[in-house]
Order: sequence, then C-alpha cells, then structure tokens
Amino acid sequence: MKVLIITLMYISLYASSIPKCVYISSYHQGFSWSDGIESSIKKVLKNKCEVFQFNMDTKRNKTEEFKKSQALLAKKFIDKINPSVVITSDDNAAKYLVSKYYKNSKIPFIFCGINWTAKKYGFPYKNVTGMLEVLPINGLFELSDTIIHGKTAIFIGDNTITDKKDLKRFQEFSESSNIKLDYELVDNISQWKSIYLKAQKDYDFIILGHNAAIKNWDDKEIKEFVYENTKKLSITTYTWMMQFSTLGLTILSSEQGTWAANSALAIINGYNIQDISITTNKKWDIWINTRIQKSSGIHIPRYIKNKAKRVTY
Repeated sequence: MKVLIITLMYISLYASSIPKCVYISSYHQGFSWSDGIESSIKKVLKNKCEVFQFNMDTKRNKTEEFKKSQALLAKKFIDKINPSVVITSDDNAAKYLVSKYYKNSKIPFIFCGINWTAKKYGFPYKNVTGMLEVLPINGLFELSDTIIHGKTAIFIGDNTITDKKDLKRFQEFSESSNIKLDYELVDNISQWKSIYLKAQKDYDFIILGHNAAIKNWDDKEIKEFVYENTKKLSITTYTWMMQFSTLGLTILSSEQGTWAANSALAIINGYNIQDISITTNKKWDIWINTRIQKSSGIHIPRYIKNKAKRVTY
C-alpha cells in the first residue's frame, strides 16, 4: 500500500510539473492545414508541455457574430487554463482573439499561418511573435511558364479572408509577369464546377485556392469531375488541393507547427519572446498529379518530374 501511495504521489507531482500550453486554431479539426499544424505541435510538445486545444471553426462559420463569440469563448478557455504559452494558427485567431484581448499581456503568444503580413493586427507586441505564411507564387509561375507560357489565368477560391489575401498577392505577381488574371471566390460546389468548366475555354491556366468554406464540397465528386474535364493546366500552393490540381508548389503546415512549438519550448525554458523575431516559412514541395496530367494531355518537362512528388489517385 505504501508503494502505491508513493507511486501516485510521484505521478501527481510529475504531472503538475509539466507546463500547460494552449493551441487555438482558427478553423476546425478535419481541415487538412489545421490538422497538420496541430499534429506537428503535439509531436514537438509531447511529454514537455500539456497541450489544451480550442477550435474556433471560423472557416465553415463566417459571420462576424460567430467569430466574435468564438473568440470570447477562446479567451475564457485560455484564462481558465492559465498556460505558460499560447500558440495560435491563422488570421481569425489573431484578429478576433489576440489583438482584441491580449495585446501586451503577460501571456506569451506565438502565431503561425497568418498570410503574408501581420501589420493589420499590430504585431509584434511585446508578448507576440510568430511565423508568417508566404506562398511561393513566383516559383509557381516560373514552373507554369516552362510548361504552357500562359498569359491569361483565373483564380478560383473560397470567400474567406485567407483567399482574399492570397488573391491580392497573385494579382501583384500576375501584373509583374504580364499575366491577365481574373478571379472568382465562390460559396458552393455548383458555382465552383461551373467556373472551372468555363475556365477550360477562356484561360490558359487555373489557380486553385482554398476549398474548406465551399458548401457541399465532396472530394470524391470533384476528383472525378476534374479528371474528366481538365484540359488546361491547374496549379496550387496547397497540398490538400493537389488531388484536384495538375501541378503544385506547396507550403508545409508541419513547418509552421514545428517552428511554433519549438519557440514555445524556448519561452518555457526562459528565452525572452522579444528576442524571437517574426519570420516566414522557408520550405515547399513540388507536386504533380499524374492522373490529371495524363488525362489532360499536358506535357510536363522531365526535369520538373524528377524533382516532384507524385499524387497518383
């Protein structure tokens, strides 16, 4: 009995000695990008920090009222746990939670997944740093140019903050590359399919943005749809969109989550957050969807194929 009591006491003391960390996701579990960040955070922090997670679910629920109410619930969640550090992912957590409730607070915050710039949120604060998400648009355009020399394109995405910010950057790069770029930000799968079909006739290539906020989206249905109808090059910067795209130069959610978690550990171990500068992602993968590429008859040079990962389904 004494051995049991001592063992339980040891377990209790050991558990209480592990710091508490909170991860606030702007989106929902099941969204590939957020899941990748979550997995990387938990992998790095395993047995080093007890991770508590709150999902704001603002990709599927886009009203201002919902975003504000979720941010308030997230605040109560954080305040109840009183963590050593908080990690947030993507723009809505920054906009509705951190900038509203935690500017220069005592709790350190590390963001990731904010697209391109955090200036509109006033970051950095003395308690906030993070990794910005920058898309390899220039490199993607260069790859596309070696394949088709296209001069007209359309961006098809969902009607969210993220895709609006991405679209702005694609427009800037298109202008400097003398490419005429149109766009459509859609709300449902029917709109997406209709625009995609029209794009096969009207444009040299297609840029695919996010799909998570598109109502009634069905991966299997869209995979068969693009396989049967793709005649023009489609490109993307998101790994989960490669099942619908011919070519991709994709960012890695794991890079964002790993960096954020390692920064959290540094802070827990006494490193000053103000000495951790805001940075940007540095890694990406080249992808080819061989099924779409073959069915569309688009020729991709061997040197690109030799470097690329393959999507075969």
